[in-house]
Amino acid sequence: MPKELLAPPTTHTSGLSFEQTVPCSLAHRRCLGEVFVADTAAAGPGEYLAAIQIPRAHSLWSDRVTDFHDPLAAVEAIRQAMTVLGHRYLGLPLGTALSLQRMTAEIEDHSTLRDTGNDPLEGIVRIRTDLGSGASYLAEHSFDATLTIGTAAALTVRGGGIAFPPETYAEFRTHQRRNRPEQAAVNAPAPVPPNRVGRRDSRNVVVGGDLELLVDRTHPSFFDHPYDHVPGPLMLEGFRQAALVAAGEPYALAGLEATFTGFAELDGPLTFTHRVDADPDFGADIELALSQFGVRIAECRIELIPYPSEAHSSDAQN
Repeated sequence: MPKELLAPPTTHTSGLSFEQTVPCSLAHRRCLGEVFVADTAAAGPGEYLAAIQIPRAHSLWSDRVTDFHDPLAAVEAIRQAMTVLGHRYLGLPLGTALSLQRMTAEIEDHSTLRDTGNDPLEGIVRIRTDLGSGASYLAEHSFDATLTIGTAAALTVRGGGIAFPPETYAEFRTHQRRNRPEQAAVNAPAPVPPNRVGRRDSRNVVVGGDLELLVDRTHPSFFDHPYDHVPGPLMLEGFRQAALVAAGEPYALAGLEATFTGFAELDGPLTFTHRVDADPDFGADIELALSQFGVRIAECRIELIPYPSEAHSSDAQN
């Protein structure tokens, strides 16, 4: 089935500003530097625009060894934009818990992500959702989004999730935790070397040992504020890093398709299993699953491709 890209907004129709970020509470963030949504606007029935920007010196998303911006940074900005839209236009009160159930992301044009060294990763996202005005809880709603950088479509993200009233979410999570098995404390494995997962800083490495997800509750980005579960962005980064380790090459992310069937608890080991279909000339397709307490709680298929050779920095060659 041919995919449909949302029409890119023009400068005239967007009218959005990059002067400041939206309030932290609308993006469910604690720190100003972790808010990536600058502005939003309604664009028609069920369609909205958001201006996003990633800080050039961000401790996580700027930690890379290639001359390309990180597409997962854009995915995180789009996730925040969906949260902002829910509060600003769709009647979801602050405090609403949002749970992502499924997501696909595809990089449409890697050249739009090239880092010139002067400009941040920024663009306009056109988002379409079937969540109408007024709170609609406990039913899955879908969305699709296209990020335009300049005049080119850079990235598409599609998915669906559920909104929980705060009291319902609290009751649900209390019941879940009550039924988790007791686990003896174990030491976390050492992280893999940063260059194996495209990082410079070992603090941003989130897989270790025999592909176990590392959960550092002091990480300034993944744990910008307290959680009662492992946050989704950390799980996505874990999938990406596990895929890079499994592939054994410093590939670029071309696309992913993830489903989340359970919450990952903070106090039990989380392990990846994987299957790799690789070709050194074309990249690799990796199917991964994440399990905890003997139960599979998430799955992800990741497509990796080689970077253009001229796009590598000198550090990436070493």
